[in-house]
Amino acid sequence: MKGTQMRKLTVLASIAALAGGVGAAQAESLGRPCTDKPAQAYLSLDALKAKVTEQGYQIRDAEIKKACGEFYVIDKTGKKGELFVDPTTGVIVAGGDASGVAKEAGKSAEKDDD
Repeated sequence: MKGTQMRKLTVLASIAALAGGVGAAQAESLGRPCTDKPAQAYLSLDALKAKVTEQGYQIRDAEIKKACGEFYVIDKTGKKGELFVDPTTGVIVAGGDASGVAKEAGKSAEKDDD
């Protein structure tokens, strides 16, 4: 009985360690710049926060580093996420549901052409 409990504990500890590693990997920066423009062209952090908030996100933390705006957010459905934002435009380039945002923007642009 003790051997079975020990194995279960070992498996649970391994799973917890792996889950922690995945979370840490997701929290790291994008690994590439979001823009090639100089820092003088960046919007202020407050202006970037306003642009992200306009898209329906609640901001928990934000900073600009490595030529990216990094935002820890909660989306409209209550899910936590990380967004990477071009600091010169406020456009989401990765993370969160950026692909969904881009698709929605494309659909509305198509409707405007009709």
